[in-house]
Amino acid sequence: SGTTAVKYGTMRSNIHSLTTILPNGTIAHCGSNTLKSSAGYDVTSLMTGSEGTLGIITSIAVKLHPIPTHVVAAICSFDTVQEAANAVTMMKMCDVPVARCELLDGTSVAAFNNYVSRQGSGSSG
Repeated sequence: SGTTAVKYGTMRSNIHSLTTILPNGTIAHCGSNTLKSSAGYDVTSLMTGSEGTLGIITSIAVKLHPIPTHVVAAICSFDTVQEAANAVTMMKMCDVPVARCELLDGTSVAAFNNYVSRQGSGSSG
């Protein structure tokens, strides 16, 4: 999903249509350039989610988003994961325009710091 999914949605929700070559060589076109469609199975999402295992994507039509006029970053600390989740919920309910949101608990920070320190010492693995 990624850190920008909060504002822009997942990759799947930003793909309108695509062309895929299936394993048997068939060229498949799916999706449409309309904003909404409820006709049949959502093959576009299926092909997108398969990440190349069901076919090779050769053409894609994506939703474009404007470049923000300004960007503000913040780091917030919370005593519990529940408090962090509540803060994000409140920001969304109050229409605070959040583009990215990432949660790092103590275990994640320790793993990251361990990895960085091992990389700095020249260790390869």
